[in-house]
Amino acid sequence: MSLLKKATIRHSLFIILIFIVLTTLRLLWLAYFLPSSEQSIAQEGVFDLREHQLSDKEVLNLDGEWLYYPGLLIDPINTDHNKSLQSFEQATRVIPMQDHEATAERYGTYRLKILLNDNAPKDNRYAVEIPSVSTASALYINGKLVEQSGTVATDPHSHKGQTAPYTFYFTNEQPEIDLLLHVSNFDTSAGPIIDKRILFGSAAAMANHQLINNLSLATISITLLLFALFSSLVFLFIYLKPIVLLFTIGFLLPLADELISYDQSMLNWLHLDYVWTFKLSTIIYLGASFFFVQFMRVLLVKYHHAKCFQWLFAFYALSAFFTVILPINWLYTIISLYFILYVIPFLSVVVLALREYLENQKQSTAFIALTALGTMNGIIWGYIKFICAFDIPMYPFDYLFIILGFSGYWFKRFFENKEQINQLIAKLQKDDALKDEFLSSSSQKLWDPMNKMVTLGQSIYDNPNNKLMADDKQNLKHLIDIGRSMSFTLNDILDFTRLKEGNLHLHKKNVSVQSIVYGVFDMLRFITSEKQIQMNSTIPRSFPNVVADENRLIQILFNLLHNAIKYTSAGSIKISAHIENNMAVIHIHDTGSGMDDDIQSRLFSPYEQRNDNNDGIGLGLLISKKLIELHGGTLQIHSIPNKGSDVFFTLSLAEENVNEEQAYIEEEDMHLPIEEDNSSPTMEKQFKILMVDDDPVNLTIMRSLFATTEYAVTTVTSSEKALELLPQDDWDLVIIDAMLPYISGYALIEIIREHYSLLELPVLILTARNCSEDVYTGFAHGANDYVTKPINSLELKVRSRALIDLKYSINQRLHLETAWLQAQIQPHFLFNTLNSIASLSTIDTDRMIDLMHHFGEYLHASFDVRNLQRVVPLKDELELVRSYLYINQQRFGDLLNIEWDIDDTINIEIPPISLQTLVENAICHGVLKQEEGGTVCIRIKDFPDHVAVSVIDDGVGIDSSILDELQSGSHSPNSGVGLRNTDLRLKRIYGQRLQINSTLNEGTTITFHIPKK
Repeated sequence: MSLLKKATIRHSLFIILIFIVLTTLRLLWLAYFLPSSEQSIAQEGVFDLREHQLSDKEVLNLDGEWLYYPGLLIDPINTDHNKSLQSFEQATRVIPMQDHEATAERYGTYRLKILLNDNAPKDNRYAVEIPSVSTASALYINGKLVEQSGTVATDPHSHKGQTAPYTFYFTNEQPEIDLLLHVSNFDTSAGPIIDKRILFGSAAAMANHQLINNLSLATISITLLLFALFSSLVFLFIYLKPIVLLFTIGFLLPLADELISYDQSMLNWLHLDYVWTFKLSTIIYLGASFFFVQFMRVLLVKYHHAKCFQWLFAFYALSAFFTVILPINWLYTIISLYFILYVIPFLSVVVLALREYLENQKQSTAFIALTALGTMNGIIWGYIKFICAFDIPMYPFDYLFIILGFSGYWFKRFFENKEQINQLIAKLQKDDALKDEFLSSSSQKLWDPMNKMVTLGQSIYDNPNNKLMADDKQNLKHLIDIGRSMSFTLNDILDFTRLKEGNLHLHKKNVSVQSIVYGVFDMLRFITSEKQIQMNSTIPRSFPNVVADENRLIQILFNLLHNAIKYTSAGSIKISAHIENNMAVIHIHDTGSGMDDDIQSRLFSPYEQRNDNNDGIGLGLLISKKLIELHGGTLQIHSIPNKGSDVFFTLSLAEENVNEEQAYIEEEDMHLPIEEDNSSPTMEKQFKILMVDDDPVNLTIMRSLFATTEYAVTTVTSSEKALELLPQDDWDLVIIDAMLPYISGYALIEIIREHYSLLELPVLILTARNCSEDVYTGFAHGANDYVTKPINSLELKVRSRALIDLKYSINQRLHLETAWLQAQIQPHFLFNTLNSIASLSTIDTDRMIDLMHHFGEYLHASFDVRNLQRVVPLKDELELVRSYLYINQQRFGDLLNIEWDIDDTINIEIPPISLQTLVENAICHGVLKQEEGGTVCIRIKDFPDHVAVSVIDDGVGIDSSILDELQSGSHSPNSGVGLRNTDLRLKRIYGQRLQINSTLNEGTTITFHIPKK
C-alpha cells in the first residue's frame, strides 16, 4: 500500500473519530436533559403527578393529550361552574403537534389539569415555560392571567401576533393546578397550534434549566462577539480589505440568529408586526448561513473558485428576494424547502473542506475540516430536532468546535506564515547581503572607468588647442560635473556598506567647525555655479571646537549641503550654530522647495529619495544620520513645503585646556630617518616655506619636520595673515590646510593664483580625505600637489622638496629661455648694426660715434645678468627698447617713425626682453614690410588693478591663419620664436597671454597686462 493511501486512510479515520466524538457529546447532552422514561403523560386533559415527587433538577414535559376548545376562549373564572361548556365542541390534542393542518378556527383554548402529590409542601414554588406559539397566547393559572405573548382575540382586528416564549413562577397551595392557554392565529393558515413542548417543574429545576440555556447562549454570544471584534480590529488597523468585513458579518449574523431563535421578543424594539418579524428572522437565518458558506469558501484554497459557490450565491439571493415579496402563507409552505436548500450548501462546503483536507493533508486544512464537521453535526441535529420536536437546552459544543476549528486554523496559518516569513526574511537578508556585496564590488569597479572618463573630459575641456563651440564646451563641463557626482554616489554606497557591517571607525579629535564649513563651501562651488544660491556662515569666531572625526564631519556637511543645493534652485543656504546642553547644535537653513510630512517620514530609509529628483540613490541623509549618531549626536529635519528646510544636528563640545594627543602626523613615521639627496641643485640656498593652519599644534608638529639649516619656515593660523605675508618675501613653497575658517584653504589658493602662477609659487594642500571631490577641488583652485591627513612625515617632506626642486628647475629653464631668446635676437641684430656703423664711418663720423654709443648701451642692457631674473624694472626695459629703436631709426631713416604714449609715475616690473621683442616684431614684420614704411607706437597705460603695455603698428598686419596659430598657442614654425617665448613667459608668470588684434594692410596691436600687487 502506498504512503499516500495510508495517509488518506489515517486522515479519514481522524475525521470519523471527530464526528463520533461530536455525536457522542450530543447524545450525552440529550441523555442528561431529556425526561426520564417514568415521566407521566397527559391523558384527556389530566397530567397526574400524584405518584411523582418533583425534584429540584428535573423539568417535566407536559406532553400528551390536552383538552382543546376550538373557536372558544374559555372564561377562566367560571370554568368549574359554567355547565354550558359541555355544549361547545371539545376535543383532545397531543402537544407537541406534529401535523400542521390548516383549520377554519382562528382561535381556541387549551386546558390541562396537573394533579400534584399530596405530600408536596403547600407553599412549594412551581414554574411553567410556554414556548413560542403561533401566533399569540395568554396563560391562565387557576383562573388568573399570569403571562401573555401578543394579544389573543376572536377577530383579526384585535389580534396581535407575537411568538415570544415566556416563563412564570408561582406558588400553589391546592392539590391541583388548572392551566388554561388561550391562543389565536390570524397571521398564518396553520391555525392556533402548539408544535413545541410546554415545560413544568419546580421553580429550582426551572431556574437551573434556564441557567444552563442562558450560560450556553452567553458562551456562544461572547465567543461570536469576540471573533467579530477581532475581525473588525484587523480590518481597521492591520488589513484594510473588504474580505475581513465578511468575517465580521459572518460572526454577527449567527449570533443574531441564535438570539432570535432563543427569544424572538428581541425584535420587538423594531415595532414590526408578526409578518415582518417572521420575514426578518428568516432573512437573518439565510444571511447567517450565506456568510458562513462565504468565509468557508475563502478558507478553501484549492476550491476557492469552485462553480458551486456561484450557484449558492444565486440561491441565497433568490431566497432573500422571495422572503421579502411572498405572503407569509406561501413562506410557511416553502419554509421546509428553505431548510433543505439550506442544508445542501452547508453539506457542499463540508464535502469540499473534507476533500481538501484529504488531498492536501496539511494541519491547517485539518482545522477547516474540524470546522466543517462541527457545522455538519449541528445541521444534522437541527434537522432531527425539527422532525422529532426535541426541545432541549441550547447545545454550545457545535459552536465551540467551529470556533476551535477557526482558531486552530488561524493560529496554524499564523505559524505557517511566520515560518514562511522567517524563510523570506532569511532569503531577503541573504539577498540584501549579496546586494550590498554587489554594490560594493560594482562601485569599486566603477571607480577606475569613471575617473578615466572625468580625467579625459577634463583634459579635453582644459586643452587650449581644441576648437569646441561654446555650447559644446559647456555641455562637456556638465558631463564632467555629472561624473564627479557619480563619485559621491559611489562613496555613499561604500560607506553605507561599511556602516551596515560595523567596519567604520572614527578618529575623534578637536575640530574647528568654522574651518570645515568654509572648506566644504568651496568644495561645492562647482555645483552652485549654475544656480543663484548664496552660501554663507554665521558661526562666530569664538565658537568652541567640537569632538569629531574631521574626515567624517566633512562628509556630513558635504552631504547635507549637497542635498540642500539639490533642492534649492535660487535663494540662500545659511549655516549657524549655538550651544545647548553642552552640545554644539549646527543648523543648515535653505530656502528650497521643502518637504511634506510623507517625504520626511521616508527620508532616512535606504535608497529613498524625493519623487521630483532622480539624482543619486538616496543614501546621503541616511549616512549622515548614522555618522552623527556614531559621534553621539542626533540629526533632525524641520521642513515646510515651498518654504525651505532646517536640518540640524548635534556634536559634543571639546573640553577646554585638554592636552589632546593629535593624530595629525602618523606616529610610526615621526622618527623615520630621511635620506637627503645632497646632489640636489637646490642645496645651495635656504628655502622659504609658508605654512597656514588654524591649529597651532599642527603647525608646530609640521615645522619640526623641516631642518632649520635648510628651510626657513614661517607659520600663520589664518588666511588673512598669509595674504599679508605673501608679497613681503619670495616664497619657495606654501603649505595650506584645506579647512580654514572664513577664507578656506581652497579660496586662499585661488587668491594666490591671481598673483602667482603654478610654477612661480608651488602650493601643497593638506586634505582630510583622499576623496576625488577633495582632491579635485584642490587642483581646480590651483594646488600643485596634496597630502592627506594624518600626514606621513616622509611623504610631506618628499612632496615639499619635489615642489621646491620643480620651482628651481623651472626658474633655471626660464633663465635659459631668456638666454635663448637673446641668442635668437643678437646674431640677426648685431650683423645689421655693424654694417650700419661701417657705412657711417665713411660718410658721417659723428653719427657713427653716436650710433656706437647707443649700440654699446644696447649690448650692456641685453647681456645684463638681471635679465636672468623673472622680472626687471620697467625703466630698464625701456632703456633697452630706446637703444634698439635709435639704432633702427639710424638704419632706416624716414621709413620708421616712433611714437611714445607712457603715463607718468608708472613703477612696475615686467619680464625682461618682453617689450623689446614685441617692438622688434612690429618693426621687422610690420612697418618695414611696406615700401613706404610706417609708425610704431609704444603705449603704457596705468589702470587701477593693472598696467596695460601695448605695441601698435600700421604695418601689413598678420594673416588670419597665422593669427589663429598665435592665439591658440600652437608651436607652428610660422608663429616665430620671439612672440611664442614671450607669450609662454607671460602665461607662466601672470596666467595671461598676449592679446593680438590685427587687420591685413592696416596694422597690428599687441597688448599684455601686468597685474598690480
